[in-house]
Amino acid sequence: MALLFINEIDKDVRLGVWEMEENLNYEQFASLPFYDRLMSLSDGRRKETASVYSLLFAMTGNRNLVIGHEPSGKPYVEGYNIGISHTKGFVSVILSTSCDVAVDIEYINTRVLRIADRFLREDEKPNALQFAKEKDEKGHHIPDVIPTLLFWCAKETIYKLYSDERLTFQNIKIMDAEQGGALCGNNLITGESVRIDYTFNNDYVLTYARK
Repeated sequence: MALLFINEIDKDVRLGVWEMEENLNYEQFASLPFYDRLMSLSDGRRKETASVYSLLFAMTGNRNLVIGHEPSGKPYVEGYNIGISHTKGFVSVILSTSCDVAVDIEYINTRVLRIADRFLREDEKPNALQFAKEKDEKGHHIPDVIPTLLFWCAKETIYKLYSDERLTFQNIKIMDAEQGGALCGNNLITGESVRIDYTFNNDYVLTYARK
């Protein structure tokens, strides 16, 4: 079983994470409408797509759902607003019937440090450093890469939440939220602010938001 968790994070919002399996049985999807398209994908994309559908079915109990994509790349599925993310070894799905949702997951790696200057605004860098400092002061030592990776995922989440606007990284500002366990994402084009919840462990960083 590759299901890691499905959480009710709000009255009408569910979040799930699935760990990809090395040897998937694709025949379990043979009777489903997307099977031919699934089998036409490369090995990596096929595994990601099958894992997303496995998680979606586990979250909804409906094996007839088919995921489509708008011109902006935003995913959609009948009856739900949906956010999807995948990274090395994991996929995540967030669902709601009443609000827009987005999620981003990234496996722990240091490559993000090499491109930090491309996506962090100058006025965000002190926030990332302060985040790490506050965690250390509370006795929660975290790897140096976590704050930078967290801000990367947070920006990706806001980008997806406002996918129709095609924001750039400079159009998004990430700050600490007043509430614990969350960041604040500012859409500098519209002036809107959105809470971004997060979690991280030894394997991945996960951020999600709804509005």
